[in-house]
Formats: sequence, C-alpha cells, structure tokens
Amino acid sequence: MLVDAINHRKPAGATETTVFGPFHVDGAPLLENGVSIAGNAKGEPAFASGYVLTADGKPIVGAELDVWQVDGEGFYDVQRADVDGMRLRGKFRTDTQGRYHFRTLKPVSYPIPTDGPVGKMLLKMGRHPYRPAHIHMIVSAPGFESVTTHLFVEGDSYLDSDAVFAVKNSLVVEFKQHGPGPSPDGSILDSGFWTVEYDFRLVAAS
Repeated sequence: MLVDAINHRKPAGATETTVFGPFHVDGAPLLENGVSIAGNAKGEPAFASGYVLTADGKPIVGAELDVWQVDGEGFYDVQRADVDGMRLRGKFRTDTQGRYHFRTLKPVSYPIPTDGPVGKMLLKMGRHPYRPAHIHMIVSAPGFESVTTHLFVEGDSYLDSDAVFAVKNSLVVEFKQHGPGPSPDGSILDSGFWTVEYDFRLVAAS
C-alpha cells in the first residue's frame, strides 16, 4: 500500500487506487451491459451501476471496467476445483452516456491464505487474515490513466482492520438492500437483492 500511494498520487476528486491483489486473471470476457457475471455461484444477488467520468465530470464513452470478485462463500473461481472456466469475472464498456451496469453477487469478507510466510507473519503479530468485502475493478479508457481499485461494502466489520491495509474512505460504498420484487434488470427476485452505485473519475494521461 505504501508503494501504491507513492506511485499513484491522484488529484482531489479522482478515483483512488488500491492494491491489485493476486486473483486477477487475464482474458475475462467482454460482456454487454446488464449481463450477470455470477453464473451458478451461491450468494445474494446484487446490481452494480454508475458512470465513468473525467476529472471535471464529463462522461467517458467506451471506458472499460475489468471486474472480479469472490462468491457468496468467500472464494474466487481460481480457488475452487469444481469451477471450470471463469466465474464472477467480466469486462464491461460504458455506453454513449458513460454508464455501466451489470449483475453480480454481494461480496463477502474472506481470509487471505495463511499457509505461507504471510500467514505466519500475521499469526505471529496476532493479526487476523481477513479482508473486508469488496469488488475489484480496473477502469481504463484511451487517453486516461487507468485505475486499479476496489469498491468496499459499507458497514463491513473488517474495514478498520483489513489484513492488507487497502481500505480508503472514498472507496467505501453503500450497498442498498431491497426486498422481494422487480430488480433493475426486470427479473422478479423473491429473495430480494442489493444495489450499489459508484462513479469513477479518471485523470487524463500526461
């Protein structure tokens, strides 16, 4: 996080960066806006939406969001032997209004692996290995600096003690809970669902 802070100093109002993490996979499919990346994964349905904007608030058409996250049990697809191919990963491009939207699952907090030297260090220090719930995003567009960041779930119990110190206040976002009924994509969800909205602001490349 110190290296991240030194290498990615952003002006006020620009979306802040945070750690890349070890679970990104190249080659996620480019999907139409509104498509679900959840597949058959267990978890609570969620709908993410927002805009990609310039630093002064103008929409960026065709910006790309590379998205990945854990399932409702706290595992990435690459950690599951029973998952063939990619799940809870995808790329989306903003429309003519600069907007993106997709269906996913509400992320949950999870422990980082503790079977190596990092785990031993944490345990020796008396620290827990948990990361607060989040969705990973790499947001990019021609002519702008790309941003590698997270959207953290507001109210998560590990926000103040993230195992990798990656939380920034500007990236903590409200996930709103909705009861049973029509969802943003028109489907009827008897179990209810969550929505999260976030606008990314990119800085022009120097």
